[in-house]
Amino acid sequence: MIWNRLVSHQPQVEMFRRAIQRERLAHGFLLIGPKGIGKRFFAETLAQCLFCETIPDAELDACGTCSSCRQIQAGHHPDLLQIGLPEGKKILPISLLVGDDAHRGRAGLCYEISHAPMSAPRRIAIIDDAEAMNDEAANALLKTLEEPPAGAILILLAPDSEAVLPTIRSRCQPVHFSAFHHSELRTILERQEYAPASIDSIAGLAEGSLEVARRLLEPGLMELWQTIENILSSSPIEGVTATKSIQSALEGLGTETSVQRENMYWVVRFVMESLRKRLAVTSDPLEIDRLGDMFDRCFLAEQHLKQTMPVPLCLETLFLELGRQSRQ
Repeated sequence: MIWNRLVSHQPQVEMFRRAIQRERLAHGFLLIGPKGIGKRFFAETLAQCLFCETIPDAELDACGTCSSCRQIQAGHHPDLLQIGLPEGKKILPISLLVGDDAHRGRAGLCYEISHAPMSAPRRIAIIDDAEAMNDEAANALLKTLEEPPAGAILILLAPDSEAVLPTIRSRCQPVHFSAFHHSELRTILERQEYAPASIDSIAGLAEGSLEVARRLLEPGLMELWQTIENILSSSPIEGVTATKSIQSALEGLGTETSVQRENMYWVVRFVMESLRKRLAVTSDPLEIDRLGDMFDRCFLAEQHLKQTMPVPLCLETLFLELGRQSRQ
């Protein structure tokens, strides 16, 4: 069964299966849930099931070996159209929907899905980052949603339904997805043969997002995490030395202000994870109070980052204060 690749989201699979069996499959769906939980993978697997040449639609499964299945798995099925937010962009370009100025109305997803299928019985479009559509892009998509070609299915993905423009939201059937449970995320990481020693901590910090878990496994962040673990294992914490060491690690991950700010959030999270592990193994009332004060200082650092305090200043004040608290 092709859906066995999923660790979670089985209720959503059954919802689609029942809709197909009752011949009540909508033409537009809005998959809603946090980033990094597999909404796009779910949509691609759904398309594979509906394109499979071997297994009937009503079973909502795929053989994985027919021509259509192989094309989906290779990422180039002619009847599966996919667009999403280009790297570095904050708005989904209207050109992806209706073509650029020179080809307006003669290119883009809305134009392509209006054509008859090339090999499958239908065409399916997946629109990732649907929340990034502005009014112009939404209006371009609206006509296709209101008058979809026969058999066509449009699947929009977004982290939050309220982030999608009402005109689009009202024309799609919502399907809600939850973040992975800790055990589910751990199972996924184990399947992908990540280091067992780090799986529990990574699953905890990722807050149910596989995307975040994979980000945490990048060598640069892993090194930053280890640097912080080494700093906090010393007693007392040397605030000045710690600040210099972590600042150097942050610069190694990127010198742009936005990148350093993002990674500074991870510094705070790594500190809190280290404190959490220490708290779990101590029964000393004084140590518990000390760790509680350190947690409070981390929460304050997060507030400072949200208030756009410069990263170097936030880093320095955090570790100087942690150093002071470690001496109490």
